[in-house]
Amino acid sequence: WEIKTKLPESSRINGFWNCEIEIENGILCIKPNSKVNNIIHSGQDTTFGFFIESNNNLSFRALTLSGYLQQKILDNEVFCFLLFSFIIILALFVSFVVHKSKEIKKIQAIQLQKEHDDILIEQTMLTFVNFIDNKDPYTRGHSNRVANYSKEIARRMGMSEQDQLNIYYAGLMHDIGKITISDEILNKQTKLSSDEWEKIQMHTANGASLLKNFTILPMINDAVLYHHERYDGTGYINRLSGEKIPLVARIVCIADSYDAMASNRCYRLKFSEERIILELERCASKQFDPKIIPFFIDIIKDGTIYKI
Repeated sequence: WEIKTKLPESSRINGFWNCEIEIENGILCIKPNSKVNNIIHSGQDTTFGFFIESNNNLSFRALTLSGYLQQKILDNEVFCFLLFSFIIILALFVSFVVHKSKEIKKIQAIQLQKEHDDILIEQTMLTFVNFIDNKDPYTRGHSNRVANYSKEIARRMGMSEQDQLNIYYAGLMHDIGKITISDEILNKQTKLSSDEWEKIQMHTANGASLLKNFTILPMINDAVLYHHERYDGTGYINRLSGEKIPLVARIVCIADSYDAMASNRCYRLKFSEERIILELERCASKQFDPKIIPFFIDIIKDGTIYKI
């Protein structure tokens, strides 16, 4: 139901209860409060109210009340006949479908099992990700962001939905080796010693070692071990270069580096968008795959990066 009336000039609503108030083109529209009186049952009434402030005397000339009556549909004989006919037809149709649907059921069972497996894999990974990100308050949420950025890169590169999902998983797990690094080193605000830096670098190999028996998704192992390799061969720890670096690692490397630049860290503030784009362009062919960088810069420039 709703009630409409013309609101006198020089007047305004100052508070209301048990209703919703809208004013448009001088017309006051009173609507029910969905939690209180959206439906008024037979034999019942409802109350609502509002305050009107005006500098002049108020005069309401007409009110328009509109609504609709609800009736039990089973009280209608025609409807009951149509419903009965529909049930018979539906029963015949269901019988036919059941007879012909053994193969469909098999396909559905496989799909449901896959969906279940995907949920189980993601929940397991998110549990590990919480362990990783909770070690450093400055990087909380980092793994999720890297995973989503990586998936969007893969989508724009035209990869299949399954490959996009695998790259998402790889992004989630890329820093799992950090659980082997002490909090003192991860959260150190001063310059790392050479020994500490070597331990930081080992998080890639340590992570790959942790996942050595996790072979169901090989992209994850590649991302964990190689995401700090550089396109020019000066990264760590295997000094791979160019396309010798697995594609998933080249994608995660860009997403990982962007999130590092776009986040506040214990030792510096985040970079501006303009500076990040300049850094990505400057490091193309050095740190990053120059063929992937344009896809990611487009993600930043069109604003998608802030919606992921």
